[in-house]
Amino acid sequence: MRLFVAIEPPEAWRDAATRIGDALRRAAGDAPLRLVDPALTHLTVRFLGEVDEAHADALRVALGRHAPPVAVPLELAPAGTFGAASRTQVAWLGVGGDLQALQALASRVEAAVVEAGLPREERPSRPHLTLARAGNRATADQRRAIAEAARALDAPPTLPFEAREVSLVRSFLGGAQPRYEVLQRWR
Repeated sequence: MRLFVAIEPPEAWRDAATRIGDALRRAAGDAPLRLVDPALTHLTVRFLGEVDEAHADALRVALGRHAPPVAVPLELAPAGTFGAASRTQVAWLGVGGDLQALQALASRVEAAVVEAGLPREERPSRPHLTLARAGNRATADQRRAIAEAARALDAPPTLPFEAREVSLVRSFLGGAQPRYEVLQRWR
């Protein structure tokens, strides 16, 4: 099963992501963008990918020991993209606030992942909410337009929010948007 650990944002963040995604679509002109369904918006703490049932069960137990307590003050931050502009694949809305507390939570989640026998994540964490993905056939110029449009967007209202739980989520791919199922939550 395909899994990730996430913080589910408040409705105000989902609304802001929708407004900013719409502004991004307008600003990016004819660049092909697939906006994320607001109901699917989340802050990934740790992406796991495909995990077998035995490791998933061990992960649930380990997360129960390591993840709580969850109390992370967060806020929205300006939009951006990853990597070189001509290769842009994802436009995102930044996440700020107490990034040390968020990193501490991510470290506890990572300890649970390793305890469950899954591979350690080597890449640094980049907290964000995915707004949109560039279409597969987007040209380098269109990808640059998306990156420039994301950087030029007005900063969102910060909308402070204290994350009080983390979720283990299963994703099902296929179709226009993935489908998510929360398997368990820890407060």
